[in-house]
Amino acid sequence: MTGVLAAPAPPPIENTWAAPAIATVVAVAIGVLVFVLANAARGRIRNPNDFLLAGRRIGAGENAFAMVGGTIMYSTVIIITGHVALNGFDAILLLTAFTMSTVVGVLIYAGPVRNVGGYTLGDVFALRAQERPARMASAVLTLLIFGMFTIIAVGSVAFVATRMFSTSSTVNAPLVAGITVVVGLVAIAWVYLGGMEGVTKVLVLKVVLMGGLVAVLTAVVLARYKLNLVELLNDAEANARPDKRGLDLLTTGRLFEPGSTYASDQDPWVHLSKAFSIAVGALGMPFLFMRYFVTPNGRESRRSAGLASIITVVFWTCMIILGLGAVAILGGDAIGQVAAHRDITLPKIADEIGGGWATGALGGIALMATGAIFATLLLNGVTSITKDLNAARGRTMDPAAELKSIRRNVLIVGLASLVGGVVMLTQLTHIFIPTSIDLGAACVLPAVVYSLFWRRYNTRGLQWTVYGGIAVTLFMVLFSNGVSGDPTAIFPDADFKFVDFEPGLLGAPLGFLFGYLGSVTSKERDDARFAEAQVRALTGAVVPAGRDLPVRGTDERGGETRMVSETN
Repeated sequence: MTGVLAAPAPPPIENTWAAPAIATVVAVAIGVLVFVLANAARGRIRNPNDFLLAGRRIGAGENAFAMVGGTIMYSTVIIITGHVALNGFDAILLLTAFTMSTVVGVLIYAGPVRNVGGYTLGDVFALRAQERPARMASAVLTLLIFGMFTIIAVGSVAFVATRMFSTSSTVNAPLVAGITVVVGLVAIAWVYLGGMEGVTKVLVLKVVLMGGLVAVLTAVVLARYKLNLVELLNDAEANARPDKRGLDLLTTGRLFEPGSTYASDQDPWVHLSKAFSIAVGALGMPFLFMRYFVTPNGRESRRSAGLASIITVVFWTCMIILGLGAVAILGGDAIGQVAAHRDITLPKIADEIGGGWATGALGGIALMATGAIFATLLLNGVTSITKDLNAARGRTMDPAAELKSIRRNVLIVGLASLVGGVVMLTQLTHIFIPTSIDLGAACVLPAVVYSLFWRRYNTRGLQWTVYGGIAVTLFMVLFSNGVSGDPTAIFPDADFKFVDFEPGLLGAPLGFLFGYLGSVTSKERDDARFAEAQVRALTGAVVPAGRDLPVRGTDERGGETRMVSETN
């Protein structure tokens, strides 16, 4: 397996920007601060609800910052800057997909999901489906995405260690592995001590520090051009690395014109489909979706989603300016010129602007930022294990025993995930991020929309949505250019691909289709549950115990269902 899936070593490049000593000091200082925050949160954890959802006490502003913090990753900050510098206008179009994804959160997810209550996707699924199938579908989907994204998160820590904590032109494997293990263990401790409240504070701190650094760098770039954006754009165009097809940096084409994708005739759909999948699938990933449950009510959840969208727009506007500023100031020959080197552009412009202090600060903050993603994923995985799998098994525990079980699972799952992530550092895992997003588009979006808003939805519809969405997504990934038919594919010497576009482009509509077909071919129908779901989703009210809704339904065999009162 290692010989087949082993990732080629990144091309050597002279590292002239790293300031390991400063980065280490910054990272240690941030780590100490985070431990203080997590330990402070520990004193307020008295039951499972406190640990998993911070007692639903997170306010709109704090949750908004935490939402943004969940989307700030190595790929969306450090790599994206080089992507903009290299591909200009088309890369900026891809960036807009992240801002568009927040609209899905504001309009569909935030208010109704919080009003429904619960802990995981399984609580939303169980509104309209039988408990055990709903919980199993949630667990399978959540843990599949958790497994893939955890590997990516651990790998991101290693990338930061490689670029920012070493001046070697090649990978210093022992150093990188050591830093990765230490950061992973620290992240596990954050979760163990602080639970959701601790993780939230880490994410808020992450946004404040990374956002503050990005804002300062952006301000310096703009100051160099005396706020003259036209001059900045002119210099970016003039200094851009020439495109072999003669395409300008600031006009569309470098990613969307035919011939942009290796050995493909599916342009411009290859990159347009990426934008679509991010827009409809990103916030459906369970570790981001869970943020809707932590606010006091649906109104606060909507407010937090709205504020997060504003912060997202401002943050990514700064990233665009930095990307274009990098090519304008450094020149096309000094930025990362190939995909494997896109992550050197932000450190190099930081070095140009602020020297070792800037790159050291960037390295320390980036290390904490990637560790925070690992912590967020761990908490989400443990929540699904605790709530979904236990509910599927019909297992109930008293609060004290459940809290002990949660903390034990944090250690077991966290250590296993860290070991697995470190083992996979040398393997090709680049397809895991887009696949996770595609699953959010193909499974989560259709299932949540149907559960909240379609009267006919039922257990079979949910199962067909989730498992059908997973199957069609993984099938298209298997026959995509991430697996074969491309020099960077898992099997670069083979070519059995027929899909170059992002699977979410087809997966999302197919997920809706599967859910529809599954529902209408089943005799199960419960209009009472739909009525209650509507009331709960739109108002947050719960049907009082002992009162039945005046609507009857049919079960899977066509028999009349009995009205059973439910409480949240």
